[in-house]
Amino acid sequence: MDDIKCVLGKKISFTKERYIHITIRHPELEGKEQEIIKTLANADFVQESIYDKNVLLCYKHNGKDYLVVAVKLLNNHGFIITAYIANIIKKGEVIWKK
Repeated sequence: MDDIKCVLGKKISFTKERYIHITIRHPELEGKEQEIIKTLANADFVQESIYDKNVLLCYKHNGKDYLVVAVKLLNNHGFIITAYIANIIKKGEVIWKK
């Protein structure tokens, strides 16, 4: 897999290992690799994690809920931590909005 340019212009690594990790913990995302990539590249909004200022939560509304992709940024480059489906928006400062 390649790097993805997120809506903030940062390069985000998305490895096969991360995708396997995501689908093991969140089997509902099996076969949703392209949706995860689209969420990073075209998020509806991005929040800063309340637990770690270097973690961003990228949200994409998909009908009744959201696909959320969590990324860790280090020196203007990042990597995906996980992705999941959420029906609520976590608390946190919105740092970018469409």
